[in-house]
Amino acid sequence: MVVRAFWDALAASIDRLTLAGWIQIISAIGAVAAAIAAASAARSGRAAARTAAKQLPELQKQVEINAAQAKAAGEQVVLAQEMLQAATTAVREAARARTDERAPLVVALLEAPQWPPLIDETRDRMPYGHELRLLDHRSVAQAEAASPARLFARNAERKGLMWFQTRGVLINEGSTTARVRLDDQAEAQFVETTTAKRERLLRPGEVALFEWGAGHTIAEWAEARQKPDPPNPLGACFLTITVFDSFEQGIFDHIHIVMSGRPIVSVDDSFDEVRLASRESEADMGVTVFPTRRTYRSDGPRRDPLPWDGTYAAWWREQGRRATEPA
Repeated sequence: MVVRAFWDALAASIDRLTLAGWIQIISAIGAVAAAIAAASAARSGRAAARTAAKQLPELQKQVEINAAQAKAAGEQVVLAQEMLQAATTAVREAARARTDERAPLVVALLEAPQWPPLIDETRDRMPYGHELRLLDHRSVAQAEAASPARLFARNAERKGLMWFQTRGVLINEGSTTARVRLDDQAEAQFVETTTAKRERLLRPGEVALFEWGAGHTIAEWAEARQKPDPPNPLGACFLTITVFDSFEQGIFDHIHIVMSGRPIVSVDDSFDEVRLASRESEADMGVTVFPTRRTYRSDGPRRDPLPWDGTYAAWWREQGRRATEPA
């Protein structure tokens, strides 16, 4: 009877609940459910944290193992690259050695520049294009030998071209025929009458005689004497001789030559008047043949600095010119 009375009372109470009461009851039930869920999540989080704490040393150890393996793999890659590079170098050097065995070997010997130089009042520079070549007999005929007795004032009298002649020989000391080409931009030619004055075949043991003429205006020679530092290319003339063979895997040799000196001296410290040096030794004229530079067709085209680039680089920079641009 008591229980029935309780349920009847509860039913009566529920009948008397308003909408607001029901809302409060539902809200309370939701809050309780949320609290229960939060407590459960907290317990799960603590369990996960304990599990992670146990696994962290193992994970750290695995990371260290992976790092060591990656480092070892990188070292193996570097070692493999070095071995490949060494093998490639060995193969290339072996191929070059075989090429050298059958390549021509041309050496150049040159005389000192002829003294005194020649002066051509009709020229104010080296010949261009199809102009009369400097070594043509007509050019030699219209020039006159320079004399220390003649003075050149600081005016138009210094516009004339003062140039030197020299001769040299090319000797093929190799075992195969060489093709020899004189620089197209220089006033050089082979002495023997051939169809091409700048190019010819040179058989093993054969000798070819060539001549070279080059110079500057008197004003430029004077500037080379007056302003020697940094080294002034106006006191130098340049020639390149190219040697090559007919093999597909052949060579190119370049013989670089410089004729230089300071043949013009001042009459006074102001350089208002200048003249030719009285003695050849005073002019300090000479010819330098640089060691032959060899390149291989198998290496592909390349452009190396010329041997005199470093000598005159500072002067060319001051003048705003490229290092390899001829003076």
